[in-house]
Amino acid sequence: MIKYPDGREDVKNTPYIVITSWFPAHKTPEVTKTYLESLEKYPPDEDLSEHVVTAAVTTNKFGIKVMDIYKVKQGKLEEHLTRSSMAMAMFHSIEGYEYSVRVWLTIEEAMAAVGQQ
Repeated sequence: MIKYPDGREDVKNTPYIVITSWFPAHKTPEVTKTYLESLEKYPPDEDLSEHVVTAAVTTNKFGIKVMDIYKVKQGKLEEHLTRSSMAMAMFHSIEGYEYSVRVWLTIEEAMAAVGQQ
């Protein structure tokens, strides 16, 4: 456990999964319907992660961008990635829908990766 000066505590080796999706604005009804269906089929699993940011949304002239951030529990990365992939596959048939699923390291993991523990 790491204690920060502001009182926060963190567990080492618990990476983040950041899922970002983009889609044309006119596809919003189809994306919304699929999103609700995905939540029914793959409801949040608190045994795998903490949902830190839920569906933060922004727009620009190209369409809509949505971002979710999960803090993965220790030892649950592979299981979470599999579950995320299955949920995101539900959007594959929506024309113009794109997404990325990326793993972000904690500062401890990043420092260890460059030999600075």
